[in-house]
Amino acid sequence: MEGGGMIFINLHFMKYILICLLILCISGFRSERFYHFSLRESQAQFHWQNLESVKYALDNSSMPHQQVKQLISAIDTLQRDLQLGLRIDTIAPKQSN
Repeated sequence: MEGGGMIFINLHFMKYILICLLILCISGFRSERFYHFSLRESQAQFHWQNLESVKYALDNSSMPHQQVKQLISAIDTLQRDLQLGLRIDTIAPKQSN
């Protein structure tokens, strides 16, 4: 009987380990990641103007209206998210030598 009890304990322990690993994997994929981009003001303005130019070119292109609307909407969403996450630092990051 002792051998059978040992198998039960090992199976119970294995189930516990598998459940813990499953919870760890699920929680790892559900966590959000935040990215921080550092740009000089001139770089940010340059890229912003490029996005505006792309929107203007799309609006005046011969592409189908629905495709133009989708592309402009994607650019607007990107610009809105950039504005919401904008953080202005007045101190330049340290440069490694």
